[in-house]
Amino acid sequence: MNHYHPTDWEWKRKQEGAACCCPPGCCPPPCPPPHPIPGPTGPMGPTGATGPTGPTGATGPAGTGAPGPTGPTGAQGPTGPTGPATPGPTGPAGATGPTGPTGPQGNPGPDGAVGPTGPQGIPGPDGVTGPTGAAGATGPTGPTGAAGATGPTGPTGAAGATGPTGPTGAAGATGSTGPTGAAGATGPTGPTGAAGATGPTGPTGAAGATGPTGPTGAAGATGPTGPTGTAGATGPTGPTGAAGATGPTGPTGAAGATGPTGPTGAAGATGPTGPTGPTGPTGPTGPQGATGTTQTSSLFSAYSTPSQPVSSSSPMLFDRNGVTTGDAISHTAGSGSFTINQPGLYQADFHGVLSASPNSEFPVNIVTSLQQDGSVVPGASIPHNFQNSTESVPISFSIPLSISKVPTTLQVVPQGADNTPSAITLNITRLGDLSS
Repeated sequence: MNHYHPTDWEWKRKQEGAACCCPPGCCPPPCPPPHPIPGPTGPMGPTGATGPTGPTGATGPAGTGAPGPTGPTGAQGPTGPTGPATPGPTGPAGATGPTGPTGPQGNPGPDGAVGPTGPQGIPGPDGVTGPTGAAGATGPTGPTGAAGATGPTGPTGAAGATGPTGPTGAAGATGSTGPTGAAGATGPTGPTGAAGATGPTGPTGAAGATGPTGPTGAAGATGPTGPTGTAGATGPTGPTGAAGATGPTGPTGAAGATGPTGPTGAAGATGPTGPTGPTGPTGPTGPQGATGTTQTSSLFSAYSTPSQPVSSSSPMLFDRNGVTTGDAISHTAGSGSFTINQPGLYQADFHGVLSASPNSEFPVNIVTSLQQDGSVVPGASIPHNFQNSTESVPISFSIPLSISKVPTTLQVVPQGADNTPSAITLNITRLGDLSS
């Protein structure tokens, strides 16, 4: 806010109390008293125009005072009023529309005619008769009534003589029965008439008192001996007696016949290779030999993966070909024949597992052989005596062959009974030419 200040001249006049307040040449009025009373302050003049803004002063250092404490939390304001809990009124139900008029009931139709009675069905089969119920228990026998007293027998009248029989007259009317006359004498007994029908059996009378036991009769003859009863259980074995003295050695019996050769056992595991010996000194070079002929080697391997039933005297079938080299040996997968196409020395190696057919009559002996053009190769047969169909045995052979005639057919053939080979393999190797 701006304040009004008196000029220097006016302030001096107030302090000196001058005798004349008028400038020179204007003295008509008298001078004011030496200490005049100041008049009232005049009205505030208009505010002057705002001066230009001064330059901004340098920013003072930032205060480092600690922040003041947090003021207390104000009290929670009052909860506002809860609105009305009752739901609004349900609107009025709409008016039910008028029921339409019921149509007139039609007249009942006439009753239909009664259909004819169908034919009677075929009677069903009689039901199975139910089992007879168990017999009920027999009720107790009632007591026998006391026997009545026998009346006295009347006297027998004298028998009159029997007159001759007159002819039979016509039958008159039956009169009233007169009194029974005295019984005449009994005539001779006439012939026995035919037996009449047996009347019903009368009630059994009361059992009479048991009579005294008669004397024991003489002993009867001894009857035949009855059959021998079953043997009783064997009693426990008694303690072993002391060993008797050793008798003299009997003479040596004759040597028994040599039994059949048992099957070849499975090949044992290969032992570890021994250490290599020291290298010997090199011998002198020998003279050069004559130029030899070129040897052609061949190898053919075949096997069968599944078990296969084979009839007796039929060749085993090899359904897979394995490693082969050269053309001296050939085989078609799935067949049992191997063809040798080139003369030479060969080696045949076979192994597998064999069991007898369940339809065989046990025990049964089966011999597995290598055959060359239908004939058994000597030394290439394996016999085995099977006791049952669950028995399986490993079989194998390894045999060298000298073949000069080609083509030659090789087969592995079991003989003796139907059989089932499995896991079979045949390897045929050409070793070289035949020596001249």
